[in-house]
Amino acid sequence: MKFAICSYLPDAQQSIANACEKYGIQFEHINLLSQDWLNKFQKGNYDGVVIRPPCTFEAHKQMYDERSYVLNKKLSLPIYPSYEELFVYESKRNMHTWAMLYDLPHPKTNVFATKKDAYDFFQHCEYPLVSKSNVGASGISVKIIKNQQNAKKLARKIFGAIDPELALGYCPIGKKHNIPYPRFGRRQSHYMICQQFLDIKWEWRIIKLHDSYFGHKKLIGENNMASGSMLVGWEDPPKQLLHMVKDFSDSAEFTTVALDIFETQDGHYYVNEIQPIIGAIAPSQMYINDIPGRYKFINEEFVFEQGEFCKNQCWDLRIEAFIRQLESGEQ
Repeated sequence: MKFAICSYLPDAQQSIANACEKYGIQFEHINLLSQDWLNKFQKGNYDGVVIRPPCTFEAHKQMYDERSYVLNKKLSLPIYPSYEELFVYESKRNMHTWAMLYDLPHPKTNVFATKKDAYDFFQHCEYPLVSKSNVGASGISVKIIKNQQNAKKLARKIFGAIDPELALGYCPIGKKHNIPYPRFGRRQSHYMICQQFLDIKWEWRIIKLHDSYFGHKKLIGENNMASGSMLVGWEDPPKQLLHMVKDFSDSAEFTTVALDIFETQDGHYYVNEIQPIIGAIAPSQMYINDIPGRYKFINEEFVFEQGEFCKNQCWDLRIEAFIRQLESGEQ
């Protein structure tokens, strides 16, 4: 068996290669953004393609989506994750649509493509609002809008004050060596995502990797956000949330997914993110009473199994599952 590895991230590329070596899979690395990507696939004779897309520049994410479509739908190559899973990855516009399609509880969200629609909404909505870019991990481009004046000011940047052709876009500000700088490469224009502001205690990350389930808390950091805080609370996740992930993945036919779920101060749950791939540094993505492990759904209940199942950034589990998928004849 021979895989093509298409990873935007160097560390993930190495982890995928390590997993392939562990299971005796031949592999070659292909840059999915290179000029000769299609020629390499047409000549490569691959049994499957493992894809780790970007979460930084929107244009590169879109190119990964476009070329993943060609690989899977036109060249009939099995890809991992599936095309549908990759399509939702790091796309907050798609995530909103999927949450509505599959009746996931989520913050009220509006996606605008024109300044007029946004302005009409700003006249009657509740403040504060949360503005987000379509692509961007760790809370990048998340902005709290406190009033109508601030909302319209941001909309004029995104859609253009006079004409869409003159839109400068919203440019998030980063910091390097404690010095702020404009992140021009992540400029947001011609769409606006506005989300209901929630008073959250913390965020749960509930993960399904095929028949394995994991969960932990993402705690609130100094920026008053859980995303990117790197603060983790290790404890037994609510079974209600494990069932939520299972029901969603069964309905959407996702084999690999993580739901980031807000828990509010009044005890309600809202899905904030749908991600088929996550960064996973710890050797386990769940510890209960300091014991690493996973849940498996057996005889209609979640059963805990002790062990470190997320080594190598979870790619051992993923590659093992992809191999089983191919051997069973699934696309």
